[in-house]
Amino acid sequence: MLRHTLAAISALLLTGTATLAETPQVAAAQLDEFLDRFPDLGPGFAVVIVTADDIIMNRTQGERRAATGAPMTSETPIYIASQTKAYMGLLAAYLDAQGILALDSHITDYWPDLQFPEGVDPAEWTLRDLISHQVPISVEMITILEAYVGEVAAADYPALIARYGEAREPGFEYDNLGYNIYGAILETATGRSWQDWLDQVIFDPLGMDHTSARTSDFSLDELSWGHVWQGEGAGWYEVRPKTDAIMQSAGGLVTSTDDMAQWLQLQLRGSGPEGSGITAGMIADAQTVAAETHRDDRRNAIELVCSGYALGWNVCDFEGHPLYVHGGGYTGIRTMMAFAPDLGVGIATFSNSDNMTGWVTSRTVIMYLQFLTEHADAERWSEARPRLYPERAAWLLNRRQESLAETCAEARWGDWSWTPDSETLAAYQGRWSTGDPYLDFEIALEAGQLVAHWGVYTVPMQPATPDVFGGQTDPSAGLEYFHFSRDESGALSGVVWDEHSYTRIAGE
Repeated sequence: MLRHTLAAISALLLTGTATLAETPQVAAAQLDEFLDRFPDLGPGFAVVIVTADDIIMNRTQGERRAATGAPMTSETPIYIASQTKAYMGLLAAYLDAQGILALDSHITDYWPDLQFPEGVDPAEWTLRDLISHQVPISVEMITILEAYVGEVAAADYPALIARYGEAREPGFEYDNLGYNIYGAILETATGRSWQDWLDQVIFDPLGMDHTSARTSDFSLDELSWGHVWQGEGAGWYEVRPKTDAIMQSAGGLVTSTDDMAQWLQLQLRGSGPEGSGITAGMIADAQTVAAETHRDDRRNAIELVCSGYALGWNVCDFEGHPLYVHGGGYTGIRTMMAFAPDLGVGIATFSNSDNMTGWVTSRTVIMYLQFLTEHADAERWSEARPRLYPERAAWLLNRRQESLAETCAEARWGDWSWTPDSETLAAYQGRWSTGDPYLDFEIALEAGQLVAHWGVYTVPMQPATPDVFGGQTDPSAGLEYFHFSRDESGALSGVVWDEHSYTRIAGE
């Protein structure tokens, strides 16, 4: 807290202007009125605002699951996706300070035989580089598996990197990969998972009882579900909460507004409570810029100049005030958290739909800061944003529907007139493989429809033309292409699923 206070005083002396034009409490009351102007932020929406010592707003509204009507509360665990990186960043700073896993150690200290793509030497890159998005490789296979399909064993990481890794341009590039690799190295070095470490280092000491890297810690009824808007006729499409298998180190936490308040206050105070083991030095390390992004074009979720990246935080500029921010997004979910050390406030916003709510969550953060600093445009925007939201939501739904219609009209699908019976569909069942076990998937006939199962990634398949199916995971997703081939006898022998070619596993 002292460090932040000194920084605020220094800024005041340098600029000659007051840091705050409104109190955090008055600005929160204005934000409350602003949110009341929105015609619909369903199914559920939540905002929490804190100073270092007080919770000045903890607003929850609507439902955590539309189908049951269960209310969103301040204890409801909500998936926060990529905001997980900030928690991992503090964990990394803690483990570094304790001498358990050095941030400036090199990747090859843990995997000496690791092979990176040609032109990139893994011995040159540190763990700090990994979690500040500076290691110039991409391994899409790992990030897809971890986020959508199932847990990747730490011991399998080197082989997957060697097989699927690609070099990219040097410099900062935001991705999940660095945090995924860091989590695997953490388990390799300590024999304990990143989930267990977060429990021990952050959640348990802070008493964050509604925060976890395992959704299995809560019942399905307790958790907030995701939702996709399908229009007035169809209503909300439900997105089931993630399973533990895909709660991964770059995007794998649920938390409540109560617990988020504690997390943001920790950032503002600059040290953990007595006995927590979280020191000022650890928090300072996690909040120190580790990479220059060289991206000042405002083309980001918060629409600000964000020229630095700390350990799990974008470091941005709001009207001359440093703002630490990170968003999170997944099918049916949009969230954002931010804190401004010199303004002395933190704010987080949560929506359990993706009905243009990424815009609403970020604009809610900005609206509060505009109220707080008495921005010249605050009144105008407080009137305009609620009015614009229904137009933006309608535009998004229309764009999704038009995009799907354009895809369906492509020649490769035929005319979608094929209507095979159950006996015909049953022939497509079985397990299919590329030779890499991580890519194996199964097709099953369920309630008269073929469904592809790749780990926990599930794709219902619609017949298009003989041996061609279109798969869609949810109404907002693109159409996935399944094209089957047959051998000389006419038996089904292979399938192309998007970019990968599979053969039927013998005996299936």
